[in-house]
Amino acid sequence: MNNVLRVGVLPMILGAALLAGCATNEDLKMTQAAADAARAQAEQARATADQAIAAAQAATQRADQANSASQQAQQAAANAHNDSQVAVAAAQQAKDDAAAAEQRAEAERAAAEAERAAQAAQPRRTRLARGERG
Repeated sequence: MNNVLRVGVLPMILGAALLAGCATNEDLKMTQAAADAARAQAEQARATADQAIAAAQAATQRADQANSASQQAQQAAANAHNDSQVAVAAAQQAKDDAAAAEQRAEAERAAAEAERAAQAAQPRRTRLARGERG
């Protein structure tokens, strides 16, 4: 009997199982549900990736704006530095002009004082009225 089972019935059962397939309707439904879940996860991942791309693009745009603002600030600082150098040069020139004017004024005062002293040192000539002798 053991031999009959081994030679005849067991291969028939295995053949029928292989022919009919091992999957039942429940297995197919479970497989379909797993595939649907995988699709849903893929859609979720795609949506998350799209959001990440949008966030990265927004960040890139903000970085570009910040870079532009930084360059404008750097240019403004360079202009301010140049303007301050021009102002320092103008102030130095004004200081030099004021010193030169002060020296000229002092020289003119000294010359006027010297002229007054020279006139004071000269004897004054008095004009005599007609007929007077001096």
